[in-house]
Amino acid sequence: MSSFADALESICAKSLLIRENTMTKKKNLTRRNAMSQLAAGLIAGNVANLTAHALSKGKNDSSSSSGKGSGKGKGKGGNGGGNDDGPPTTLRFTPFSVPLPLPPVKQPLAIGNPPFQPGAVFHGIAPEYFDRRVAEQPELNWYEAFPTKWYEMRMRNTVQEIIPGVRTPLFGYDGIYPGPTFRARVGQPVVVRAWNDLNIETSIHLHGGHNPAHSDGYPNFYVLPGRARDYLYTNTVPMLNGQPDFSESPSTMWYHDHAMDITAANVWFGLSGFFITTDELEQDLIDRNVLPAEQYDIPLSFQDRRFNPDGTLFFDPLDHDGTLGDVWVVNGKAQPFFRVQRRKYRFRILNGCNARFLELRLSNGQPFIGLGKDTWLYPNAQERQTLLLSMAQRADVVIDFTDAPNEVFIENTLSQDDGRGPSGQLDDRRALDQPTRFLKFIVEGDRQTDSATVDVGTPLRPHVPIRPAEARVTRTFEFTRRNGAWQINKQFFNEDLANATPTLGTVERWILRNTSGGWWHPIHIHLESHQIVRLNGRTPLPEDGFKNDTVSLDGNGEAEILMNFRTFRGPFVFHCHNVEHEDMRMMFVFDPRINPTRSPQPIQQRFP
Repeated sequence: MSSFADALESICAKSLLIRENTMTKKKNLTRRNAMSQLAAGLIAGNVANLTAHALSKGKNDSSSSSGKGSGKGKGKGGNGGGNDDGPPTTLRFTPFSVPLPLPPVKQPLAIGNPPFQPGAVFHGIAPEYFDRRVAEQPELNWYEAFPTKWYEMRMRNTVQEIIPGVRTPLFGYDGIYPGPTFRARVGQPVVVRAWNDLNIETSIHLHGGHNPAHSDGYPNFYVLPGRARDYLYTNTVPMLNGQPDFSESPSTMWYHDHAMDITAANVWFGLSGFFITTDELEQDLIDRNVLPAEQYDIPLSFQDRRFNPDGTLFFDPLDHDGTLGDVWVVNGKAQPFFRVQRRKYRFRILNGCNARFLELRLSNGQPFIGLGKDTWLYPNAQERQTLLLSMAQRADVVIDFTDAPNEVFIENTLSQDDGRGPSGQLDDRRALDQPTRFLKFIVEGDRQTDSATVDVGTPLRPHVPIRPAEARVTRTFEFTRRNGAWQINKQFFNEDLANATPTLGTVERWILRNTSGGWWHPIHIHLESHQIVRLNGRTPLPEDGFKNDTVSLDGNGEAEILMNFRTFRGPFVFHCHNVEHEDMRMMFVFDPRINPTRSPQPIQQRFP
C-alpha cells in the first residue's frame, strides 16, 4: 500500500462489500466512511499492523481460526495475543505500578429549573418531557419524586496513558476514559445535553435504564458531529397495580455508545461510563451501615485492549467475529493497584470488553458477597465464589478485607481464544492454566470497627416474580450465522422495521435459541428487566434467578425468559452484546404499543 489512506480505503471498501452482499440497506452512514473517519482520528500512527493483518484475514468466510499467545507486559498474560485477533502487543510495562483511577462524579449544571432552553439544539428534547416540542401524545405515567438534574457532557478526542508512559489517542465522554460517573436518586429525572465534538456519529445508550425511546440510544437516533441531543433519563420504576414497583429500582447501570455499525469501534476507543442510582430502600441500607457508604463504593470497568507499537489501539474494521485484547485494563489503566483498609468495600464490576467473557475470583480463595446482578439488587446477599460475566453484565459485590492478606488480586480464570467465546460450554468451561490478574489490592492498616454489616443472607430488595401463567404471547428468536455475518430468525437488523410489537401492560415469554454453530452470544434486551425461567433446559443458578438485562447463550444454548412491557412505546432493540456481532446486524427491534398489532410492522416513532 502506498499510503495510509489507500490502505484504509481498501480495508473499508472490502468491509462495505461484505455488508452490501449480506445485509439490508442502511441510511446516513456506511461502514466505509465511518471507519475512514475513525481511522483518521485515532489509528493513523501505525498502518502496517492494521492493513497487513486485516487484508490477509479475509473475514468474508464463515469459518474461524484460533490460537494462543500472551501480551508483552511483564505481568502474566492470558490467551488472546498473537492469534486471529491481531498482532500481539509488544509494549512492555510493569504491572501493578500505577494506582487505580476513579472516574469523577459528574456534577449537574442545575437542579430544578433548566439552565438552557429546551429545543435550542438540533435534536430537541424528549417529547415525553416537553410535549409541546412535538405532536406525539406524551406518556407521563411514571414515578417522579425529585426535581430534575440538568447536565451537559461533550464527546471529545483525548489522549491518555493506559499503559504507563505510553500516550494513546482515545474518545472520551467529557474527554476522559472511562467517562464520568453519574449518581442520582430513583424518581429523579436527569437531562443530559450531549454534544458530539467527534468527527463520527454517536448514540448514547443507558444500559439497564427504563427510559423513553427518544433517549434509549436507538442505533440511528444519532448525535451528529458538531450537534447535540438532549437525553432524558427518567430514573423511574414501572407501575404495579397503580403503584410504583420498587422491586424494579435500578442500581448499577452503565452508559456507552450505540451508533449503528460502529458501536464496537466507539466503545473500544473509550465511550463508556457508569450511571448509579439509589432509591429510599437502598439509601436506608447505606444509612444504617448495612451497605458500604459512597466512599467505599467503587465502580470497576474490566476491559481488554490491544496496542500497536506506537501506542495507538489496534482495531480491525473487518473483524466481524469479536475483538480480543491482550492487555488487561481496569478503569482505563493497565493492571493497576488499589489501596484498601481492613473493612468491607462495595465494588460494582462491569465486563466492558467487546468480546471477552470473564470469570473472576479472588486470588486468596475468599468468596465475594453478592449484592446483585446487572442493574438490580438481590432479595438477599449471596455467597459467590466466582463471577461469570458476559460482555455488558455487572456484578454488584462486597469484598471483606478485614482479615485478608496484605496483597489480594482479582483474576480471570476463563479460557478464550477468539470471538467464538469461552472454551467449552456454560456448565463445562475450560480454565486458564495461569489466571490473568487484572487488579491488585494492597490491604493496609488495622481492622476498622465501623465496617458495613452486610453478610451472606442479609435482606436487600424484595423480588416480585413473574408467573409463567401471566404470559399472553410466546415468541421464538434464533441467533444464527450466515456468510460471516450474524442474523436473528435468518434476518439482518433493519432499523425501520419492528420485528415484535408487544402490547403495553402485558407479559410475554421469549425463547432465545442459539443455532450459530458453537458461537456464544450474550443477549441484551433494552427497556425492561427479564426473568429467566429455564437456561439450557434447567432452572437458573441463584445468581441468575431474579432480574437480568443480559442473558448468555453458550454455543448451543437456549433461554426461556419472561418479560413485562410497561410505560414506554418503542422502538427499542435487543441484540448480541459481542458488539462486533451487533454491528454485523445481530439485532432486532421490538416496539411496545398500546393496541396489539401483528408483527412485523414499521416502527411507530422516529427521532432522527
